[in-house]
Amino acid sequence: MKFMMLILLLMLVFLFYPFHDLYVKDDPFLPGHSLVSRGFWSEDTCREAAAAQRATAYRCVRGSSWERMFGATVSYARDGESVP
Repeated sequence: MKFMMLILLLMLVFLFYPFHDLYVKDDPFLPGHSLVSRGFWSEDTCREAAAAQRATAYRCVRGSSWERMFGATVSYARDGESVP
């Protein structure tokens, strides 16, 4: 029974924990960003990955696995820019 509770807890964390995805703007003349990497545990690690790539225009978009599976995502675009 304890093992099943542990499995259930791990599934809930996987489904609802907000992971971050790194989007980088490749071309300054195009409005969208392209996905570079996914699954960062925090926004700080996402920003560190962008700094390691020396990206100047990037977005760290937050979303859970539940949102990805069922399309319940919300656009976190700022300043009128679109995130694909």
